[in-house]
Amino acid sequence: MKHHQIILYIFIIYFFHVSTSRESENLFNHSKRLTHAIINGEVRSNGTLLNIDRNSHIIIELRLTRDDRPRSIARTKIKLDSNRTKDPFSLLFKLKYPLSKMNPHNTYILTARIRNSQNKLIYVGDLPVPVTERKEKQAKHLIINVVETPSWFSNIDKLSLLAYKVTQLAGTEEAFTSDFYTNKKSGIYTCVVCNSTLFSSKHKYNSGTGWPSFYQPAIEKNVAADVDRKYGLTRTEVHCANCKAHLGHVFDDGPQPTYLRYCINGVALQFYSDEYDRK
Repeated sequence: MKHHQIILYIFIIYFFHVSTSRESENLFNHSKRLTHAIINGEVRSNGTLLNIDRNSHIIIELRLTRDDRPRSIARTKIKLDSNRTKDPFSLLFKLKYPLSKMNPHNTYILTARIRNSQNKLIYVGDLPVPVTERKEKQAKHLIINVVETPSWFSNIDKLSLLAYKVTQLAGTEEAFTSDFYTNKKSGIYTCVVCNSTLFSSKHKYNSGTGWPSFYQPAIEKNVAADVDRKYGLTRTEVHCANCKAHLGHVFDDGPQPTYLRYCINGVALQFYSDEYDRK
């Protein structure tokens, strides 16, 4: 009986030792767990940065863009030296961000905004980023190209949440919800962001789909196309050639003479009746 008690005692001591060792190891690994990661990148410009003064600065920001307007995840501010903004302009940066706020199912964008001493936005640049929760998969040395702020850029902040989601994040409005679907007035349809002429009532028809449809653009060069492979489908996405605002898709089931159907989100458009001059 004594031998059995001794063996049981030894077994309990061994089990307690193993359990304690594992707990200590888990605590050690937990303390070593990564909490942040770093994006290494570069901001570039095709030419010399103009209108830069001694108090100009650049803000690099990582933003979540899944739902509606971008939400800031991390940002860094760098003061610019006017002597370093000559052609070609290049600036290296490091941006540290918290892994706890990242989700591989979300989409993220890296932005560069250059403002002068009057806080006027003079250069902008955006770059979609493949960010994940695993540091070893983090993209390295991302390059953001900045351009002079377009005249229409401030209009983006004035968009409704739905218009922003559609034009900036390639979303889709619900069918049969746009007043433009049943609009039969004569006039032109322009981009809601930059006001470029896109479509005309002369080419509009009732497709029965629930979205405003046209068989051709009013000015062909103002509407650009790209391949869209989201949701396991291969479609042709269309956007404004000037500001890149997403408009919808084009299909080959339209009427004569083009046999095309430009299926467009109504919130991406503005309408100007022939009865009034466009402002």
